[in-house]
Amino acid sequence: MKRQTAMALAAVFAMSVAGTALAAPANPFVDVPAKHWSYDAVSKLAQAGVVSGYGDGTYKGDKTMTRYEMATIIAKAMANSEKADAETQKTIDALAAEYGAELNNLGVRVDNLEKKVGNVKFDGNVRVRYDHDDYNSNGAKGNLKARLRLSGHAAINDDWTANFRFEATEDMRHSGLDSDTEINHLNVTGPLFGAKATFGRFETVPVYGTVYDDYLDGAKFEFGNKLKTALTYGKTDATGIDINYGSVELGYAASKATNLKTAYHNLEEKHVFDESLDIWEFGFDSKVAKNLVLQASYANSDADDDDTAYQAGLWYKGAKIQNKGSHGIWAQYLRLEDSATWATTWGGDYEGYKGVEVGFNYTLQPNMKFTTLYFDGKEINDTSNDKEYYRAQVEFFF
Repeated sequence: MKRQTAMALAAVFAMSVAGTALAAPANPFVDVPAKHWSYDAVSKLAQAGVVSGYGDGTYKGDKTMTRYEMATIIAKAMANSEKADAETQKTIDALAAEYGAELNNLGVRVDNLEKKVGNVKFDGNVRVRYDHDDYNSNGAKGNLKARLRLSGHAAINDDWTANFRFEATEDMRHSGLDSDTEINHLNVTGPLFGAKATFGRFETVPVYGTVYDDYLDGAKFEFGNKLKTALTYGKTDATGIDINYGSVELGYAASKATNLKTAYHNLEEKHVFDESLDIWEFGFDSKVAKNLVLQASYANSDADDDDTAYQAGLWYKGAKIQNKGSHGIWAQYLRLEDSATWATTWGGDYEGYKGVEVGFNYTLQPNMKFTTLYFDGKEINDTSNDKEYYRAQVEFFF
């Protein structure tokens, strides 16, 4: 079974090359022996999600692979090495050493294979979420919703990519109500003036999303290695009102364990702000022990009231969607005053509140993640209003 899995993967990455090579006696290939350790190794890469295929059903998987075919899989794994854990990376390194000559000979042919396999790549997820809010201004306490996200990425040329994301949400408790569909990503990305440029509709999350975590119609330029910088400007209707939004973000790795971040946000709309709203945001994350991360952020605006927001928490491990049984827990304190946040990561559920959130996530099966959380807090400007918020959700990735 492992050998067949590896052979099928080889077919989808190397079908066109293999077909040409087999038709050319002047360029022969040597078969990898049927019981060679490479077959087991490649199967492990597939299980880890580092390699995947684009099959069309034409390959029957009834013969061994050549070393050239095996090398195409390894090249793909090397390109996706950021997805690999330490053990998987060791497997990739061992395969790369074994097939070093073939990898050197591949050169741009691997890129050509990817282009022939398909110019548009898709990914997405389905999420089923239950929320229960003991304090909700509209009287509703619980809801059950399903959401589909489908993303597509198409190469325009060697440098530029077109991207889109379609999203559909359905209320599962009240058929026909609260349903919504939208395209919330629609942009092109590529190098321009020494920076990575994005034009169109995209998502932006400065620092850790305490102030802003939503979509934007506009432009973004990212540059810098040691001091990572991002300049963003556009229009947002995250709160139902068209707002002109601009931000400057800076990020710096102070050490292998610690990252520092800051951002300046400017929001303008003459019917909402007398002039404009300026918000400064600072944050850091630091690995304080094995599998334990401390993360905190602080934001302050030039508004007269409700001008401060902050959060701090500890995160232990974390569910990795490719690793069954992986899990994580976290706990954090939040205080989100209205005039220091605009479209925060925690949405409208926590804005105007302070309290403690605890959560847990767990990978049920590869690409299936369960998450639950609980928030206990109070309204900042009326502490007699307690708030308890529960969430449970399952996500399916593809």
